[in-house]
Amino acid sequence: MITRLFKHIVLCFSLLTFTVSFLHADKSPNILFIAVDDLNDWVGCLDGHPQAKTPNIDALAKRGVLFEQAYCPAPLCSPSRTAIMTGLRPSNTGIYGNLNWFRDLPQYKDWVTLPQYFRQHGYKAWGGGKLYHQAHGKFSDPIAWDKQYSTTSGVPRPPKAQRYRHGLKEQFTNTILARLIDWGPIDQPIEATADWRTADGAAKFLQQEHDKPFFLGCGIYMPHLPWYAPKKFFDMHPLDKIQLPPNKSDDFNDIPEGGRRMASRAGEIIRSSGKWKEAVQACLAADSFADACVGHVLSALEKSPHRDNTIVVLWGDHGYDVGEKKFAKSALWEQTTRTPLIIHVPQKLGGRTTATNCKRPVNLLDLYPTLVELCGLPTNSKNDGRSIAPLVRNPQAKWPYPTLITHSPHWHGANHAVRSERFHYIYYSKGGEELYDTAKDPNQWHNLASAPEHADTKTKLKKWLPKKNAPHFRADKQ
Repeated sequence: MITRLFKHIVLCFSLLTFTVSFLHADKSPNILFIAVDDLNDWVGCLDGHPQAKTPNIDALAKRGVLFEQAYCPAPLCSPSRTAIMTGLRPSNTGIYGNLNWFRDLPQYKDWVTLPQYFRQHGYKAWGGGKLYHQAHGKFSDPIAWDKQYSTTSGVPRPPKAQRYRHGLKEQFTNTILARLIDWGPIDQPIEATADWRTADGAAKFLQQEHDKPFFLGCGIYMPHLPWYAPKKFFDMHPLDKIQLPPNKSDDFNDIPEGGRRMASRAGEIIRSSGKWKEAVQACLAADSFADACVGHVLSALEKSPHRDNTIVVLWGDHGYDVGEKKFAKSALWEQTTRTPLIIHVPQKLGGRTTATNCKRPVNLLDLYPTLVELCGLPTNSKNDGRSIAPLVRNPQAKWPYPTLITHSPHWHGANHAVRSERFHYIYYSKGGEELYDTAKDPNQWHNLASAPEHADTKTKLKKWLPKKNAPHFRADKQ
């Protein structure tokens, strides 16, 4: 009883200290919001690949809270980013694909997104690069920002004669895959890439004084395919030293048809062609390139007058499978849904003096309410997400909530994954289930969905599935 009372007193004191720190800050905390496209767990701090070289992201993780089990709202760019920015689940909006824009739906035409909410509460909001689904045009949501300081993204493509030297283009029957699956070094220096210019725009913003607190978004496009990057990043990962990720040849024998439909042929083509090491090298090079861009922004923050009053959030919009099960995103397994998430609150704002990893399952959907709470703004009751600010304050806090991931690639039904700290459950709308004990089976090779001893676990996880799923929104049907 005494021990429990002591723990309660310590917790209350910690929360009071955190709150008082904000009240005594010179002004409201700033937000530096860094998005990295298609960045999976191939970063050093998450051990997704043993040869990942991401020193800048790793350094941020050592200063902040690294969420080891962070998951995307959806394993596809636009649905995930729409959910993050609106605070609404895909199963509530009907935004499941990349071709639909939420403001084309009458009920979301005037929806207040995350940067807009901060603007409503006295913040300056600048965004650059890919933060919504695109860096420019309708899908960049221009009305969300006071200014878009960068409307381009990615890296230059090599000359046509130097593209698709892997010789596999004709084998990819899907035209999207044929266009995107390529890799190789480019001759331009990093400073000549659009991603670096986006990072530099954020760096220049941070070097300036501002009369209002700010929400600064910086979206890096790499490591989105195609994996082109300056040669020095390929040299960081010599081809003859590359280690292949794990793969099981009969992996799909125990999964239902719904799961098999999510597996593209690209993985089989690349593995059997002898080009898998090249693909792994290119992905690692693209990750290192993105890390260098992130490092440029973080270095500018460290040298800026805003260092001690800026909360830093770094996230990837979803995972990416580089041949372990398939070769792409758009699936509900661990490889395609786990993503980096780091939140750093400076010590002067009540942040932790020592970094601690958090093993609780969380979702990028939670970022909207979390940042609102961390900055002391009024709660937005329309958010579907759950604030994980308590875990930022205490990464070992009890957290009874699993997290939900949604993917619906066709014009019918919705498929979901429910991820607890130990188990990963997948439900397919057309029938079939998967269940993995990730503590014993991190590669998800053994489907336990039909095992009687796991029936109770499955029942508990199924309770977190949405009761209703919004129909697919199709602009051509409006």
